[in-house]
Amino acid sequence: MSTPNPNIAKTSMRGLTNFISDLRNAPSKENEEKRVTKEMAHIRKEFKENKNIDGYARRKYVCKLIYMYMLGYELDFGHMEAVTLLSSTKFSEKQIGYISIAILLHEQHEMLPLIINSFKEDLLARNDYFQSLALAAICNIGGKEVAEFLSPLIQKLLIANTSSPMVKKRAALAILRMNRKNIGFVTPDQWVERLVSVLDDSDFGVLNSLMSLLIELASENPIGWESAIPKVIQLLKKIAINKEFPKEYTYYHIACPWLQVKLLKFLRYFPPPEDSQGGQVLNEILNAIFSQSESAKAGTVNHKNSLNAVLFEAINLIIHLDSDPTLLKQTSSLLGRFITVKETNIRYLGLATMSHFANLSNETSIMIKKYQDTVLLSLKDADISIRRRALDLLYGMCDKNTCKHIVAELLSYLQTADYAIREELVIKIANLAEKFASNYSWYVDVILQLITTAGDFVSDDIWFRVVKIVTNHEDIQAYAASTVFTALQSRNCHETLIKVGGYILGEFGHLIADSPQSSPLIQFNILHSKYGTCSPSTKALLLSTYAKFVNLFPELTQPTQEVFKQHSNYIDAEIQQRACEYLNLTSLNEDLMQTVLDVIPAFSEKDNSNNNNINSSNGNSQDPRVSSGSGYHTPPPQQQYQQPVQQQQSNNNLQDLLDPFGLGLGGSPQPAQQQVAQYQQPQQQIVMQPQQIQQQQSPQEVQSPFGSGTHNFSPSSPNGPSSPINSGGAIDPLQLKILISFKRLCLASEGVLYEDNMLQVGLKSEYQGSQGRLMLYYGNSSAFPLTNFNVTFNSVSGVQLQPQSIAPVIQPKAQIQQPVTFSCTSEFTETPTVVINFLTPGKPITIHLKLPIIMSKFFDPLKLNSGDFFAKWKTISGKPLEIQEVFKPTKPVDINQFTKVLSDGLNITVLKGVDPNPNNIVAACLYPFGSNGQPIQCYIRIESNPQANMCRVTIRTQSAVLTNTLKSLLIAHLQ
Repeated sequence: MSTPNPNIAKTSMRGLTNFISDLRNAPSKENEEKRVTKEMAHIRKEFKENKNIDGYARRKYVCKLIYMYMLGYELDFGHMEAVTLLSSTKFSEKQIGYISIAILLHEQHEMLPLIINSFKEDLLARNDYFQSLALAAICNIGGKEVAEFLSPLIQKLLIANTSSPMVKKRAALAILRMNRKNIGFVTPDQWVERLVSVLDDSDFGVLNSLMSLLIELASENPIGWESAIPKVIQLLKKIAINKEFPKEYTYYHIACPWLQVKLLKFLRYFPPPEDSQGGQVLNEILNAIFSQSESAKAGTVNHKNSLNAVLFEAINLIIHLDSDPTLLKQTSSLLGRFITVKETNIRYLGLATMSHFANLSNETSIMIKKYQDTVLLSLKDADISIRRRALDLLYGMCDKNTCKHIVAELLSYLQTADYAIREELVIKIANLAEKFASNYSWYVDVILQLITTAGDFVSDDIWFRVVKIVTNHEDIQAYAASTVFTALQSRNCHETLIKVGGYILGEFGHLIADSPQSSPLIQFNILHSKYGTCSPSTKALLLSTYAKFVNLFPELTQPTQEVFKQHSNYIDAEIQQRACEYLNLTSLNEDLMQTVLDVIPAFSEKDNSNNNNINSSNGNSQDPRVSSGSGYHTPPPQQQYQQPVQQQQSNNNLQDLLDPFGLGLGGSPQPAQQQVAQYQQPQQQIVMQPQQIQQQQSPQEVQSPFGSGTHNFSPSSPNGPSSPINSGGAIDPLQLKILISFKRLCLASEGVLYEDNMLQVGLKSEYQGSQGRLMLYYGNSSAFPLTNFNVTFNSVSGVQLQPQSIAPVIQPKAQIQQPVTFSCTSEFTETPTVVINFLTPGKPITIHLKLPIIMSKFFDPLKLNSGDFFAKWKTISGKPLEIQEVFKPTKPVDINQFTKVLSDGLNITVLKGVDPNPNNIVAACLYPFGSNGQPIQCYIRIESNPQANMCRVTIRTQSAVLTNTLKSLLIAHLQ
């Protein structure tokens, strides 16, 4: 028990009490301000003229100033008087001094260096209360300079035998705070033995504070702290088995629950004890903890909460150790009980922990099979977080024996599921159907049912995969064609089903054409009846299907050519081009048509593997440095079913930001997407000679995303009308150069934005807070003047441009400048554009450019230690605030280059020492201009697999718009 403080003054400050009463009783705000102004003037006069002011008066006046400051009035004096109180030998005066500096100062305040000596003197004093006041102030306002100067002294206070428990507790928490603010501040090689020796302290309050510090240090780097393991185990034994603990640390009949939780968590940073005795004692401790679980049924709410906290931490440790079959069996039974209780929080934790338990091994997965019906029932819970965790658990429980039952239940649940969970549900069903498919006919049925039930949430990746599997397996081609044909007869077909039907019937419709119910003409009529309601991209695909029909069924030549003629003047350039080319192609000789419209070959077998272990976008977020049975793993070579349809549509503008000319330079598509894209492409330049056409259709050129006439509609490419570059023909080198310049200026502050033989556009930029300034340079490279020179700027939502006027003529070999100021008010998904118009002696010229004003230009640094990072990381989960995507860099993975791009180019702070894997990057940044007026924190984790040359990026922010924009930025510049 702590002794009373004899230094506390017994007298009260009557003047302060009267002043507070006057302000509270003021009849109006004006009267209050008059009273405050009068009192401030009086205090200022006393401080200035009264050189012999005593400690009591100074303390009273400083308290009045603090009260006025807390009411919102600005103070421009009194700080030094507060600092003067720190040097007093009276506790009452020193206490007010520390309270005042904690309120008036911050760690960057210019006066902070002046009081470091006061901190030092109080730390060196033999008075426990003075030391405690100084340590509390250091925790509140101590910055890097304070930490560097006073850290050795604070460490000595912690490990000194003469320090009281009160001082040791505050010293441990002060070191913890300084280490969080300055990562790497504590190094175990310097004083680990002395710090570990503090675990022998008999005061449980000291142990509680010390374990918070040890957990933080072990989370950064567990190497060096192994010597603490035996002492931690002995402490657990002392509490759980021997029942040796102070009575005041019993909380609702649970012995030291917070200390037990910290001790158990500390052990999860290390492998199982090497000595058999230590492992045996630990098993006894865990069994003793489990033996208390029955008492949770009849206890009070507080008793249940404290006991369950210890039980869940013990379960996590058992999952981490994975060594004792008896404990694992007990864990399974206990988790089964947790998922059936009424308390929502306990069920949530039970389902999340059981997901980790199921992923531990085949044995643990079998143990929890008996709870499958309970988990299925949880899908109908009123709380969406419970439904998400139940979905994750079902995904982990599924195997070949239970797959059909689970998938059937999930499909049934999909019909009534909330829109917030359908996205994730569709992804998981698609993965399970492919991973455990006993035959591909069942897989095709599942995907078609998915499309019918929740087509808006079925991404292109999923139907690409169906197309790939059907193409590669001849035994299901007829079945797939028949099934799709039947599904298309419904009055209301989802557009994704029409895409699948267009592809499969175009390739394999001849396999069912002998049936009168599915004759070629009926197939054509059913598809064409859906044509009018489709988007331009789907219409373009159907035109390719019609061209395939002509090749397979000559009797359809006339109706298909009528369709091509109707669209030969269509407003959409892509559809118009295809219609014209297919019309010419079907009018030429049959041999040429068969050559061009031949059946697409099977996809490469090496790319047939599907990633069957996706990480749930809303999975239980845990510190990846602590094993809980399902740690972070190196990303697999492929990641299927990643991007839902709605997300793709909302991201079109974001992709335009990085790929303004639709070249698809964000990354090469997967092989499956390439071949489906080939199916959609129009055949270029039909009027050429047959030899030229055959040359143009060589496999090398067809597979290239930049090949003649290739139209990549994979998720990495923007949808909608194509630009002149990708609507046919070879890529314009000038446009490619513009794109490269734009991407380079997204990372740099100056450079050339556009250049041809007539005009050069240069750019310099600078950013300060929410304001920015561009200086555009227009240089005339030709031998004649550019007249009627006019530049139009188009602002976007979130960024307002204010350009200055410029001269209308640029003389030969001359240059003019145009300053442009702009301000950022919120998140934005598009970049501002500029349209340049001028006249040359031959013709008018118009140039459209995008300005490299992107959200990363406004990022502020956000430095976090590992504890703060993962604490904040856990607070954000679930789409659309979280997004994860796998990409394949075009060059070998280079972590140093990635780090340089993030820190130097995108203004993102790379956090060192957070992830122990050297192949991973953890980063953070702050976007100060959220739409709600609050800054938005962004957290990033990039995992890489250098051997497979694959990367996975996970982004969590407080804004869905920022999450998607940041993902597009990272993939574009790291790929």
